[in-house]
Amino acid sequence: MRKFLMTIVLMVSLLIFAEEITITAWTVGPDNPSYYRFDNLKTAAERLNKILKDLGVDLTIKVDGYFDTTDWSSFKQKVVFGIKSGQTVDIICSGHDDIGAWAKAGYIIPLDEYVKKYWDEVYYDFIPSLWESTKYKGQIYGIPQDTEARPFYINKQVLKKLGWSDEEINSLPDRIARGEFTFEDFIEVAREAIEKGLVEWGLYHRPKAGIDYYQLMISMGIDFYDEEKAVFVYNVEEMKDYYKLLYDLANTYKILPKNMIGTPWTSVHKDVTGGKVLAWMGGTWNWAEWKKDYGKTEEELQEMFILAPVPKFRDRGRPNTLSHPVVYMIPSTSKYPDIAFLLITLASAPELNMRHAVESGHLPIRWQQTVLPEYTKEFIMMEGTKLLPYSGFIPNDDMFNLYNQIIFEGMQMAESGMNPEKVAEDVAKRLKSQLKDRVVIIE
Repeated sequence: MRKFLMTIVLMVSLLIFAEEITITAWTVGPDNPSYYRFDNLKTAAERLNKILKDLGVDLTIKVDGYFDTTDWSSFKQKVVFGIKSGQTVDIICSGHDDIGAWAKAGYIIPLDEYVKKYWDEVYYDFIPSLWESTKYKGQIYGIPQDTEARPFYINKQVLKKLGWSDEEINSLPDRIARGEFTFEDFIEVAREAIEKGLVEWGLYHRPKAGIDYYQLMISMGIDFYDEEKAVFVYNVEEMKDYYKLLYDLANTYKILPKNMIGTPWTSVHKDVTGGKVLAWMGGTWNWAEWKKDYGKTEEELQEMFILAPVPKFRDRGRPNTLSHPVVYMIPSTSKYPDIAFLLITLASAPELNMRHAVESGHLPIRWQQTVLPEYTKEFIMMEGTKLLPYSGFIPNDDMFNLYNQIIFEGMQMAESGMNPEKVAEDVAKRLKSQLKDRVVIIE
């Protein structure tokens, strides 16, 4: 707290001419329950204003801006357009995977010195692995706002109808984690559930571009990035297997809709929570969404789902989940980066992060959150935390968005029925053409 007060005194000495300063923050859900990404900044300003008042300083900090619930792509386009057009913005809250492109383009500033300044009071307490998601070329460009796991949600009511015992159902997550129950085993169970009319579909994945489907690559043992050389890797033979898997899921086994990509989000969530799907590759935040937006109770959700890593394949890969930390960043267009960072620091208080985590279905970013009473009361938080040992991050590479888009378009082609071998070869050509020496193609 002493450093906080010293910083405030210094800040005031530099800004004594001002009576009110507005900090503009652009934040994103896109899930509705994540509104505390914006509101916690407003609470931080209220706390800062109280300190200023107690110090007898005639200065007010106001937070302006918005919380965006459209979709990731639209939000990111608005951010890039806004910064390139010179709009004044002081804080951006977005995915960690934007750091590479935005840092390289000069849109955001490094934060190492700020973090060092408040390390002993605040940042020492952050879960250490999260810092890796905030770096680009060794420098910190973001402050973790939340994290999550992406569970393999399995409808245990369907398993019961298939004749599974409670012991078999309850032990399934551990068997998946040990590699005893594989993705091939899941496919067989899903086909049986459909044949017996218990579900309409065996599996749903996200209907838009994202990162969730990299979990299937990891399950198959496919390595898509060389951290040491900072280049993407595309093994054509391995990706033929990957695209064949997607082709088979939709066209051979018919446990995944051929038009999965492009299905409205509302339809996806209604089907999953309505019992029409055996398994959903989603996120811990869906738990809060289903309660807030789809009328489900905590009891109903706990009775319906078990959570596990995505299963490995029989002879390769590993069970896994991905984390996609959302981070606060400070744009290079900020007029008041010191104040902006101070607000981010105040907004990172354990109780504020916890109210966000509880409301939105996310996981703790600070150790102090795990000793708060709310932590042990939240089923999804406890279960999601169990998955973190199986978790990893996608690379903070400035070319990731382009790489990802090309991989995703290949997915759409394979699931719709195109020859998966041809898809894999076409994707290789496109990657080489677009990424050039930033991708290694292994024939």
